[in-house]
Amino acid sequence: MYMEAIQPIILAAPSANCGKTELACRLISGLPGCQALKITRFHRESHCPVHGVDEQGEDNCDGCAPAPAGFELVTDDATLRMPGKDSDRMIQAGADPVLWLRAAPHVFDYALKSAMKQFDAARPLVLEGNSAATVSDFPGTVVLLWPQKTRGVKASVLPALKRCNVLVLVESEDSPPRRWPKTLRSAMARQNLEQADLPEPFWLTADWWKSPETGSEKPLIEALTVG
Repeated sequence: MYMEAIQPIILAAPSANCGKTELACRLISGLPGCQALKITRFHRESHCPVHGVDEQGEDNCDGCAPAPAGFELVTDDATLRMPGKDSDRMIQAGADPVLWLRAAPHVFDYALKSAMKQFDAARPLVLEGNSAATVSDFPGTVVLLWPQKTRGVKASVLPALKRCNVLVLVESEDSPPRRWPKTLRSAMARQNLEQADLPEPFWLTADWWKSPETGSEKPLIEALTVG
C-alpha cells in the first residue's frame, strides 16, 4: 500500500507536446510549497511518441536515452537543471524538490512507490506524466489536459481518462471556440464514456501557453488549492 499523503496531482495528456509541462509549471507557481516529480517511461525508439517538431515542442526525447537497469530516480542537480529540461522548468517555477523518475514499464509500480518516499507528504506534489494514473491503487487527483490538436492518443492516457477528476480543455481558434476535441470524443467512445461521465471542464484560451499573462488557468489553480 502507498503511504498516506496529501493527494498528489497527476497531470496527464493524450500525447507529447500538449502543453503538459507548461501547465505543470503554472500549477507549481500557484501552489505554495509545491514539489514535483517528472516521470518518463522507457520505450523503443521506433515507437517513440515524441520525436518530431511542432510549434510547442522540440525534437528530443528522454525516453529514448540509454536505459538503466529497471529504473533510476535522478536527483543530480546538474542533470535536473540542464537548460530546456522539463525538470529545470519546474525548478524555475518554484518546485522544491524536483526529481525525475525514469522507469521501465515492468517495474514502474515499484519505482513510483520508491520515488514517493523522497517527498514531504504534507506539501503539494505535482506528478507530470500519464504513468502514475495507470497504477490503480496509487491515490491522486488526476488532471487531464486535452488540447484541440494532439499527436494521436497514447494508450497510457486512457486510464487517466477513466480516473479524471479535473478536465482541462483548450479552446479552438475557430468557431465555436468551446468545442470538445475530436480526439477526446473518440477516446471517450473507446472507453464507453459519455460527456456526462466527465467533470465539467476548465477552459484555457487557444494560445494560453504562449504568454504567462493569460490567466485562464487561475480558476483551475484556485480549485486545486481549495480541494
